[in-house]
Amino acid sequence: MHVTFDTNVINPLACPDMYEKTCPDMASVDVIRESIQSGRIHAYLSEASTSLEAISNEERLDSFLRQFASGKIPIQLPKPSSERIRVFSEAIQLGLRVLHAPRLGLTTFIEFPETAWAEDTNYLIDERQHRYHEYIRFQPDTGVETIKRLDAELIGIHGLGATHLSTLPSSPIAANSMWKGLLAEYGSPIKFRSKKKFLAEFRDRVAEWFDMDIQASHYAYGHDYLCTFDSGSKAGPYAIMHPNRVSINSSRFGIQIVSPSELDALIT
Repeated sequence: MHVTFDTNVINPLACPDMYEKTCPDMASVDVIRESIQSGRIHAYLSEASTSLEAISNEERLDSFLRQFASGKIPIQLPKPSSERIRVFSEAIQLGLRVLHAPRLGLTTFIEFPETAWAEDTNYLIDERQHRYHEYIRFQPDTGVETIKRLDAELIGIHGLGATHLSTLPSSPIAANSMWKGLLAEYGSPIKFRSKKKFLAEFRDRVAEWFDMDIQASHYAYGHDYLCTFDSGSKAGPYAIMHPNRVSINSSRFGIQIVSPSELDALIT
């Protein structure tokens, strides 16, 4: 059984001592961990979990996206906290392998040994990359597009007069007219009542972006299940975890999303 794990499951799976008090179902996570150790589950995490998801919300704006917007070359990648580094290090030691998420302009912020990367067992690399982008293209109203739309709106509100790009740039130079609306709102909120409100909205949109990338990398490699604690119960209609979107992606792409308790039932 080949299972991709969402970040919210990787945390208690890799470092139970750090998350035992906050994990909603540690009993199931413990069973899953034992199944990985015994070889009953081949476990994976997405490179998307180790990019912007691995740093603080403010650092995403004030460091990483600010460098993109300024055209700074080369971009200095932020260093995740020691907690994040430990989680992914322990995950690799447990046996999880890393799935590529070939999003242009982004990469993992954590170094992995070459042996930590997943092999292309179901599809050759070209087909795997095609599948990844096929999945992304089928979700035109979610993921990073929601951040771009907010950025375009904020560019207008702040009177910056820049042109909003429709695709994620592949270099800092191409990003020169992107993200400036977000940065202006971060510095001096106009649309939102406070910086705190803006950061909360930005955090949710980044989480949505990487939820989609995690699913895309899962589909690209053709794995059996994607395990997450996210039920999508509070997701909006354009969210990747909204029940309607989950149903469509299940029927079209065969994405099977399970909770840790459901995965526990499958393996026991």
